[in-house]
Amino acid sequence: MKNAVAVPAVAGALHVVALILVSLNLRGAIAAVSPVLDDIRADLGLSAGQAGLLTTLPVLCFAVGSLLVPGIARKWGVDRAVVVALLFIAAGIALRPWGGSTQLLIGTVVIGAGITVGNVLIPVLVKRDFSHRLGAMTGASTASLTAGAAITAALMIPLAHGLGWRTATAVWAVLALAGAWLWAVSSRGRGDVEVPAASGRSTVWRSGGGWALGVYFGCQSGLYYAMTAWLPGMLRDVAGLSAGASATAMSVFQVLGISGALLAPMLATRARSPRMVAGSLGVIWAVAFVGLLTAPSLWAVWIVVTGVVQGGAIAVAFTFIARRSVDGDTARSLSAMVQAVGYALAACVPVLIGVMSGAGWHASLLVMMGISVTMAVAGVVSGGSSPIGTPRVTPPVADDADAEAGLPVGRA
Repeated sequence: MKNAVAVPAVAGALHVVALILVSLNLRGAIAAVSPVLDDIRADLGLSAGQAGLLTTLPVLCFAVGSLLVPGIARKWGVDRAVVVALLFIAAGIALRPWGGSTQLLIGTVVIGAGITVGNVLIPVLVKRDFSHRLGAMTGASTASLTAGAAITAALMIPLAHGLGWRTATAVWAVLALAGAWLWAVSSRGRGDVEVPAASGRSTVWRSGGGWALGVYFGCQSGLYYAMTAWLPGMLRDVAGLSAGASATAMSVFQVLGISGALLAPMLATRARSPRMVAGSLGVIWAVAFVGLLTAPSLWAVWIVVTGVVQGGAIAVAFTFIARRSVDGDTARSLSAMVQAVGYALAACVPVLIGVMSGAGWHASLLVMMGISVTMAVAGVVSGGSSPIGTPRVTPPVADDADAEAGLPVGRA
């Protein structure tokens, strides 16, 4: 049996780069759709509801599949599971644009399955390999996740103009293949850590703090995916922006998430009251939606605010998963539970906002405002300091000399 050791003493620069590259692949395939959504709808004849599914289907995969990831990691090992997940993402990206609407949706599901594994295991990998730099590496991995979406959103319009939307969405498979290769190389020879049965699995589901964290995660994810899916169209209708300007605003929204992702975990780990950090992010979301509703001419201000907050919110959620888990075993269970609950809630939001947009964006903005307030309350509750889960205790084993001498097991 492999030793269930914790963090390797020296992760190495290559391992850090590999973690960043893995994270870069966990949002880009979703963000790639929004800038060219009008072209996709025109070519394939998609309705507004079907178009919303391109963002919602991955989130549904996150909700359904998150609870399966700890079992997959136990069977395959954490590092192998990450590599296979990236290969799934690459396959889905490469295949989905080249058929009709059915192939597009099937490819999106394949992408969602791969991203689900990465979503759950990223906070586990950070706790396992970088526990001595928890805040910094949570920030770096989450910033990379956000950067992946930002880079993709920024380049999709020029790529689509030169290559067409099908090729422009397919080329991102190369990034996923690169991530799979680099993670395989960086983890080779380190010895994949055996994943024991999760002793904290049942206790996290009985934890009020765990449920609050799931609601917090769901609210922030729902708002992010709703903005990712509908922000360009919203700005065109509410603020009168052109297609090019709204695509640029979408890129800015994604890019600014990097700064929030870098800063928020350090604030949450160093602040006297981490719960106030989480609650404040929800309040700021609400203020921005009020601004878009009442002062749309200041759209640039609201995009800056929401961009920073969306990156900070998911980073804080991941930080709380690692910070409140009593051990690595519980981190796997809590991460799976929080993301299953959170993404089940989040999956409803883009479709709901899309359907309501048919009656105008004012109703949609009011709904997002209400979600923001709920997020603030859940953040205050989930940011407590008490640990979640019951630590797994490994009985001490006497060596042969102790047994022969009749000494008690586990002596100093």
